[in-house]
Order: sequence, then structure tokens, then C-alpha cells
Amino acid sequence: MKFLKIFLLFICGIMAFRSYAQQENTDQGIKIDNTNNDNSCSSFCGCAGNAQAPLGVMTDHIHTKGTWMLSYTYMNSMMSGNNVGADKVSDNTVYKNYMMAPETMSMQMHMLMAMYGVTDRLTVMAMGGYMVNNMSMNMDSKGGYMFMNGSWMYMPAGTNMGMQTTSSGITDTKVSALYNFSGIAAQRIIGSIGISLPTGSIKETGTTILGDNQRLAYDMQTGTGSVSIDPDITYARKYGQFYWGANAGADVKLNYNSLGYKDGNVYHATAWAGYQVLPFLSATLRAEDVHADVISGVDPVVANVIYQENDPTTKTGNYGGTWMNVYAGLNFYLMKPVLEHFRIMAEYGMPVYQNLNGTQTALKSTLLAGLQYSF
Repeated sequence: MKFLKIFLLFICGIMAFRSYAQQENTDQGIKIDNTNNDNSCSSFCGCAGNAQAPLGVMTDHIHTKGTWMLSYTYMNSMMSGNNVGADKVSDNTVYKNYMMAPETMSMQMHMLMAMYGVTDRLTVMAMGGYMVNNMSMNMDSKGGYMFMNGSWMYMPAGTNMGMQTTSSGITDTKVSALYNFSGIAAQRIIGSIGISLPTGSIKETGTTILGDNQRLAYDMQTGTGSVSIDPDITYARKYGQFYWGANAGADVKLNYNSLGYKDGNVYHATAWAGYQVLPFLSATLRAEDVHADVISGVDPVVANVIYQENDPTTKTGNYGGTWMNVYAGLNFYLMKPVLEHFRIMAEYGMPVYQNLNGTQTALKSTLLAGLQYSF
């Protein structure tokens, strides 16, 4: 409810600004045409003009034959506290089964994408990136022996200790083909099929309860080590200043990686609505549902009994679950000469429901910001 109130205030502010801008243009003798239903195609997104989906949906548009789009997207997902299933739990609850409890985790991604229009209906896309993970953990302060830095140490009751670790590296690389099945300019029906290649690392090391330069748990790796297939379907429609759409897809792992495990398959669906507030600005609201399966198999190093008894992130049963998120977004279309080839886009989202497998760090927010250039 807090998020919806913020978004409504956000929309009201934009509408007030739009009314002011229209009045200014009227005072200067400039006429704004709001009757265009956008029945012509745009060189930027293939069709439906400026009705591009929010930044978090990347397979919603194509490009006309011979045109390119290059983009950079920054994503920051923040997690804090712990859930068991759908319930928030305290560190003391986690300490009943483990000696450590995750406190916070951030995942930052820098993503580069290129799209090229092979024909007016077919576009190919390639995307890769660089990831930085940071995690902090709290340790049980009730006292007792704890294995740290290669030996058992006695920790007196009330000892306040924590641990921080980080990892970074390139991510897996995705190559896709997108095809627009719609012959109507004001709508898009785009099917895509992609393949994800295991270019990211699954052997990242860092600080763990065993010491420095030790194999990190699954969520701190920058890749999956598996080839996956990514089918996807999108419907998008524009009418006047309003546009809307829906998207569904999956990320299905095809093989166990070289360490003997396979990340869970991911299934997602999302729907959005947008309003073109000004010729150069639109606002969006998006709802998303994501389901991830548990990890199959184990990394034999991470399956070490000392890891398993102390750190919940080392157990494969503590991965996967269901998330329902809501996002607010802005899309800017720069309309000056030269700058007309650029777009600036942003989205901010928070979960409204999450039901996680086992004990996991809870998602708090996701920020996306991107710059796109077409030519």
C-alpha cells in the first residue's frame, strides 16, 4: 500500500507538470496533437511508436531492417533480513539451525545489449554483463565453539561478530532471436527464443567461515555453468497516449555444470500499463511474478559439512521460491537533433509477496536505470 501511495503521488505530480507544459505551449501558440493512435512504425522500436515496455522487459520490441540499438543497463537488487517461507524471521530463529545468519546482500549488474534488425520483423539480440555481489552475515553470540579460519575457536556469550564477503566477474551471455507476428502497427506480438551460454564463473572465492580464498556459496557466483534455453512471448498495444502489454517466459537449464549441480529453472510473467505524459516522457506501472526452482545436485566443495552446519547459503534447499513485485518506471525520449537517437529509462520495484524455499535473505528492492542508442 505504501508503494501504491507513492506511485499515485508520483503520477499526480507528472500530470500537474504535463498540464503546466501544455498551458505554456498553448500560450506560445504551439498546438499539441493528442489524437494520434500511432498507426505508423518507428525506426526505434519497429512499431507502436514510443510505446516501449518498461526497462525490466527487454524482449518487447524489434527494429526495422538494417537498424541497430545499443544499450547499457544498471541493476541493483538489495536484500536484507531473512524469510522462512513467506514469514520474516529473526537472526535468533536462524541460529536454531545455523551458526550464521545473512544480514544484507546486494547484487549489482552492468549489462550491455546489442540488437539488430535482420528484417522488418526479425531482430537478433546479444546481451552480457558484469556482476558485483556483496554479502554481510551475523554470527551467533550465545557462545560456544565455532570453526573459523581453519580451526575451532571458543566464542564467549555476547560476542558480537560478523563477516563480509564479495565477488565479481562477467555473467553468462545470452543470444536471442525475436520475431514480430503482428501486422498491425499499433500492436506487437513478439515471440523470441534465446540461448544462454555459461561464460560466468562458478568457482569464485572469498571470505567464508573456513577463512579467506575459499569457494563461495551458489548465490555469490557470477554464472551458472549451464547452458539454458530461454523461450519468451510478448504482447504490446498502444491506443492514443495509453499503452499496455504482457510478457511471459522461462530460463530452463539444460545440463548439470562441471561441478555437478544445476541452478533451478526460472519462470516469469509480467504485465504493465503506461501513459505518455508528454511527447518526450511516459510513466509505467508493472506487476511481475517470478518462480524459481531449487538447485539440483551440489558443489562438493560447498557441501562441506562445516559449511552446511554454519551457513544457510551453502544448502541447495535454501534456494528458489516465488516473488511478486511491483515497479514504477519512467521512459524519456530525447527529441533534439542527434539526441533523438537516445532514450533514458528507469524502474524501481519492491516485492509485495515472497515465499522462499527454506531460509533465505529477503528481497527488499530493485533499481534499474538504462541508456539506449539507436541508429
